Amino acid sequence: MSQAATAPEVTATGRGSRRRIVLSLVLTQLMIVLDMTIVVIALPHLQADLGITDAQRSWVVTAYSLAFGGLVLFGGRLTVLLGMRRSYRIGQLGFAAASLAAGLAPSFAVLVTARALQGMFAALLAPTNLALVNAVFIEKRERDRIFGVFGATAGLGAAAGLLIGGALTDWLSWRWSLYINVGIVACSLLVGSRHLPARGKGDGVGRVGDDLVGLLLGCGACFSVVFGLDRAEQGGWRTTATIAWLVAGAVLAVAFIARERLAASPVLPLWLPSDATRAGAYASQFIMGAAQMGSFIALTYYVQQHLGYSPVTAGLAFLPLSAALIITAVMAGQFLVPRLGAGGMIPLGFAVQAVSFIILSRVAVDSSFASIALPGTIVFGIGMGLVNPVTFNAGTHRVPERHIGLASALLSAAQQIGGSFGVALLTTYASRTGHDYAASHADAVRATGVRELMEAGATPDSPQGQAIIARLTAGLADASRIHAYSSSFTLLACIVTGSAVIMVVAVLALRRRRGR
Repeated sequence: MSQAATAPEVTATGRGSRRRIVLSLVLTQLMIVLDMTIVVIALPHLQADLGITDAQRSWVVTAYSLAFGGLVLFGGRLTVLLGMRRSYRIGQLGFAAASLAAGLAPSFAVLVTARALQGMFAALLAPTNLALVNAVFIEKRERDRIFGVFGATAGLGAAAGLLIGGALTDWLSWRWSLYINVGIVACSLLVGSRHLPARGKGDGVGRVGDDLVGLLLGCGACFSVVFGLDRAEQGGWRTTATIAWLVAGAVLAVAFIARERLAASPVLPLWLPSDATRAGAYASQFIMGAAQMGSFIALTYYVQQHLGYSPVTAGLAFLPLSAALIITAVMAGQFLVPRLGAGGMIPLGFAVQAVSFIILSRVAVDSSFASIALPGTIVFGIGMGLVNPVTFNAGTHRVPERHIGLASALLSAAQQIGGSFGVALLTTYASRTGHDYAASHADAVRATGVRELMEAGATPDSPQGQAIIARLTAGLADASRIHAYSSSFTLLACIVTGSAVIMVVAVLALRRRRGR
């Protein structure tokens, strides 16, 4: 069948059907992003229930992102080979089954295996989801509006994961943080499954074996980089394992590019990421993933460890961020994106995010949530709402429909690798700065302890003396953590500001070149 003949099958959907498709796709997008953070708050309860060690704990999160980031290129290939409707249903049902297995897991091994399976099916769902948006909504203004909703959902899912995970853990069990996906999948399939286009241009085109070497190199590069970032989070950037995996990722990436230049049917045509608009979108997704996950981890520990919030209260603390993100993304998608385009929206969003990190960097031992964290998170939500709507659209800018799934896969890969990079960078940086702060203030704390012991007439071994020492030690530890959080937000402000400047320079240079 020709492409001209298949086009009506893609676009011939009524207004009611398209609304159901949008609802189904938004639910799926929410679920994919939700599972990046929903288990974070539940980790302490999960760890105690299954007897997981501190070294094993991070794998509950890493197994998902590792499979997702490592296989998302393969997911983009399957979207084309299987067709959008079939890929969507397989991804949905597989994700639900993996979520159910994770919720029922009796041991650490079963849980991590199920989380990896979740990531595998998410790697198929993510490119399929965006490919369906491009296939169903061909009118630019309407598609911009849908991408605005997707942009809000992408940021909302990460924040909502903290709230929902905290509420389910407090009220039911950590297992319900995984069971909830079964309900989301059921609703999504019931609402929009039968309204999905039967075929799209390029569905079924190609073979699984086309450029198999390139596919293996690309997936291997993504896997090695994500795993190397996990090793950096666990042991630091200078460990042998971290260096080895990151170097392996770089070597595989170079080999992948070389292979794609020679392949007759490349898994990633190099014209796809070489376009300036699309390249900017992929870079923005990476930076957004790093800033979002890095800041969420820091804020989660701040409100629970320092402010003493319960899991559900900690989740509620992110509601203002979510509200700001949703309102900004929807408004930006309708009014600002048509006027400024990606070249204006992304630097503007980064600049707003830099302001939010500057606000958050002022956090101190005696500061309240309302004075620093609340305005900082609201401004951060506004920044996310400005960037998210345009990255999804720009990432598939002028891409033929048969390659939409692949372009969408690159967006997902950039977000996952960026999130892993942000967590690894902020974790190691916060650990080092916190340790340095404690070491530099240890003498002053000891001097204060000696003075207070003398004033109280107590010895270090007495109950009163031990209470004084414990209070001062806890105070130093708390001050060290707060200094680590503050320094982390300062680092994020520098990264995002630098990204905004580079983006502005690139946009101006590109416009000048086009003008010539």
